[in-house]
Amino acid sequence: MIPLTILRKDLAFNKVMENIIEVLKGVAATEYFHLQTKRKSFDEFEGRLRDLFGQVDIHNFKHPFLGAPSGANNIIMITSDTGFLGELNMSVVNQGLLQYKSEDLVTVVGKEGVRYIGEQGIKYTSFAGIDDDITYGSVIKLRDHIIKEFLTKKLSSTIIVYPHFVSFAVQKIEQFQLFPCRFLFPQAPVSTGMGEHKAGFWQANPEEKIILDSSLKSIVEYLVKVWIGQLIYLIFWESKLSEWAARVMHLERSTTEIRDQQKKMRLQYFRTLHERSDKSTREIFVSRMALIKSGAIL
Repeated sequence: MIPLTILRKDLAFNKVMENIIEVLKGVAATEYFHLQTKRKSFDEFEGRLRDLFGQVDIHNFKHPFLGAPSGANNIIMITSDTGFLGELNMSVVNQGLLQYKSEDLVTVVGKEGVRYIGEQGIKYTSFAGIDDDITYGSVIKLRDHIIKEFLTKKLSSTIIVYPHFVSFAVQKIEQFQLFPCRFLFPQAPVSTGMGEHKAGFWQANPEEKIILDSSLKSIVEYLVKVWIGQLIYLIFWESKLSEWAARVMHLERSTTEIRDQQKKMRLQYFRTLHERSDKSTREIFVSRMALIKSGAIL
């Protein structure tokens, strides 16, 4: 039987922990809604960028960005630097490892992902986790690294794995192919889904003339560079929103668990209290009956 003093201490400790978790949950929820209000829309910019891709004729143009020979891949995993996100980070790492082969490169954003990958004995390149104040400088740093690795090491593809924000209660692990990115240019032949290919090369208006001041190589590289930077920026926002939402849900589950534990401990406390009270009552009754039989009391 657990002593009542220990049960009282455990009940008091659980109550303190419940209050702390409630505070942490409130902070996480506040940060989530704060981030949501700061999130910017780039729909117009993305539309303009698509228009630019549509006006670059890549017919008979070859570039590593548009298709590379088979070889190693670069798998990029976006994880977190903060706690309470073990399940989310592990899901990202596991999804990335499903694509991994021994010759592939691994790039990890966030120290939690680095810890998990390190346990696997896999070589990796690491970047600091995403700050709450997402800056374009961190985006450019990762973007330049991705492009440099792809070109200098003549990789076959680059895949990014990240937590995609669906709703406050739902986060999905998504993966997206950054390279090769021929799909960006609508002139490229596209599959019809029936084993056939249909050309969709952009046709200029006969009365209009497109003048390219730079080489086609420079234009393609610049547009792809802008697109990757924009995409990583959006992925950083998705990941950060997923982090805070997942943290709130994790803390909510912790609150439920600690309340359930508190109920069980309270029941155990009162059961122990009643058992001791009954035991004392029985002992007093037995002692009194013994005294009556002995004639000590009338």
